[in-house]
Amino acid sequence: MPKLSIKNLHLFYGDNHALKGISIDADPNTVTALIGPSGCGKSTFLKTLNRMNDLIENVRIEGTVLLDDQDIYSPSVDVAALRKQVGMVFQRPNPFPMSIYDNVAYGPRIHGKPGRQALDDLVEKSLKGAALWEEVKDRLNDSAPGPPRGGRPPRL
Repeated sequence: MPKLSIKNLHLFYGDNHALKGISIDADPNTVTALIGPSGCGKSTFLKTLNRMNDLIENVRIEGTVLLDDQDIYSPSVDVAALRKQVGMVFQRPNPFPMSIYDNVAYGPRIHGKPGRQALDDLVEKSLKGAALWEEVKDRLNDSAPGPPRGGRPPRL
């Protein structure tokens, strides 16, 4: 039985048909590489596997994606639990549409890190470790995706 089974997967951004009829099985304990030019849908496809496209308006997905023989698009699926099992690494920073603080604290929260003080300490330690603390320490409640390219919003 495949670990992951995708059958006739289609993804639409509004009227744009981005993924067309993808079918693939991946066996347990194997490595699969997706190779193709920029813009061909590799990342869009990968985002269907951990439901990152749920965060994008006007996305429609058709077809079947089974992980361990369970439909990941079933309404009963705990999306946070799915994302614990199916991670995603991006070439460029790709924060969730929430605050800087909440982006850093997201993983520890869903894994049960207790208490606000423990999270505060972990967020500070993590941002210092990434050499970002000085840049963001006064903006932890600001949106992590930030302003559109080309400038920052005015500081109030």
